Amino acid sequence: MKHLAILVILSIITTTFSCTPDARLERREDKLEGAWEFDKAFYRSDWDLFRDNVIDDFRGDVIEFYGDYAAVYEDASENTFFDGAWEMFYECEWDFVDDEEEVEFYLDMYFYDADNRESFAYFTSINLITKNKLNLKAHTRDGVYTFRLRKL
Repeated sequence: MKHLAILVILSIITTTFSCTPDARLERREDKLEGAWEFDKAFYRSDWDLFRDNVIDDFRGDVIEFYGDYAAVYEDASENTFFDGAWEMFYECEWDFVDDEEEVEFYLDMYFYDADNRESFAYFTSINLITKNKLNLKAHTRDGVYTFRLRKL
């Protein structure tokens, strides 16, 4: 009986202090569904002090996210569509200074064109997501892209 009581107490403590923001993740996924247009785009190389405005590289491009984790990237400059997939996930860390749990959300996107055998991916952290705004930071080998998208 003592072992059962200890097990119950440990499970309550684990549940109370564990990282379970699944509901927050689902709400973000629901907000993501739909078509998004690039509003702003910046790039900063690892060795640069200032970022470059690269919106002309993305002007007119649209990413559409579907509820079944499929996605389509429309590249306006090449007049090409890339089929793809997306996934959103989170990581939790305990901040001992503020004595609270910090949750970071990430969005990974994979796109490919079977006809031309081209593919690319974005591995991003989500800075902000609302019904109409999406701010992402994408790290590459040589630098960081910062994107602001708006829902169409």
